[in-house]
Amino acid sequence: MDLGLSGKRALVTGSSSGIGASVALMLAAEGAHVVVHGRDKERTAETAATIRDHGGRADEVLGDLTVESEAAAACEQILASGGVDILVNNAGGRYGGWERNGWLATPPGNWLETYKLNVVSTATLINRLAPVMAERGWGRVIQIASAVALHQPPHFPDYQAAKAAEINLTRSLSRSLAGTGVTANCISAGIIHTPGSAAELDDIAAELRLDGGWRANERHIAVDVFQQTTGRVGRPEDIAAAVCYLASPRADFVTGVNLVVDGGTD
Repeated sequence: MDLGLSGKRALVTGSSSGIGASVALMLAAEGAHVVVHGRDKERTAETAATIRDHGGRADEVLGDLTVESEAAAACEQILASGGVDILVNNAGGRYGGWERNGWLATPPGNWLETYKLNVVSTATLINRLAPVMAERGWGRVIQIASAVALHQPPHFPDYQAAKAAEINLTRSLSRSLAGTGVTANCISAGIIHTPGSAAELDDIAAELRLDGGWRANERHIAVDVFQQTTGRVGRPEDIAAAVCYLASPRADFVTGVNLVVDGGTD
């Protein structure tokens, strides 16, 4: 199926590695001209080079999106080169790392910084880039949230709250953009195997004393630990495929939606 992405220009934040890199590569494979974003110059250049090596088109933009001046500079660079038709807000994370320190051991300052990483950076880019989409009469704004916002395990409360805010702002944004030709949707990702999540999966396998690590016990971890029905841990390509659909003209009738891609977690 031709998704109709040829000639569209897409910015994928945090696309120097992990889910973002997979999204950038798949959008490029579908014909989109991708702006690869990251904070690390070498890794950002590597993703862009991979796209070009496969015959795609890619530009690069650098900056810490939680720093207003750097976010503004990145947006100015993008707008000066024509803006974008598709904005994928993938950059985010948890301030201080992924230690399972729980609710009462998470300092208030961490909540603020995690909110900035996920919500403020997203709002900054939307405010600067979406108006141009609306002027043109077509565009896509897609947030990559997390299924933990829906299931609320006790380990990462600040991150869960920030991702819940992304889901909420997406619904509000879709209504704000009504009639402009610009849609706003969100994807809540389940456990996805990336370099960032590999350590957590290894820790789970060690805690359960599973021989061979998580890879040798993937079905057990997916079904019994994460209570999924698909029997496997997610891959970045699972999220990338969902992004490509929502980014395409095929999804013109879809807006304000939180698409849960989590392997059927209970």
